[in-house]
Amino acid sequence: MRRIAIIAIIILLVLAVGIGSAIIYILVSPNLDKKNNDESYVYSTGESFLTNIKDGSHYVKADILIEVSNKKSLKILEQNNHKIRDQIIEILGNIDEEEIKNEDFKKNLRNTLKEDLQKLLNIDKIEGIYFNEFIIQ
Repeated sequence: MRRIAIIAIIILLVLAVGIGSAIIYILVSPNLDKKNNDESYVYSTGESFLTNIKDGSHYVKADILIEVSNKKSLKILEQNNHKIRDQIIEILGNIDEEEIKNEDFKKNLRNTLKEDLQKLLNIDKIEGIYFNEFIIQ
């Protein structure tokens, strides 16, 4: 009798683990598929930017790409390239020598660009800012 009870408990535990695993798989699987199917779009701002920085004796040259999460945001970027380029030149022109010395300079610059462009264009879908080229001379 005791042997039957132990076997029954083992069978119930195996079933519980199996059902629990199946439920977790069903709940998590759609989220994994959704993440894998999310597309992003990379927008080129055009020719490289070349401008002097705040102190006037140094120049910055940068080729900047913007990643957005949907086609609607990509279209907004395409329609407002002139505003984007102007804002980027404004930001790059306000760099001072002390900022350049900061070890997180590029990370901070990316964040500034992202925040300012999102505010300028009234979008919140900018996923990333990337530098193809970045030179300060």
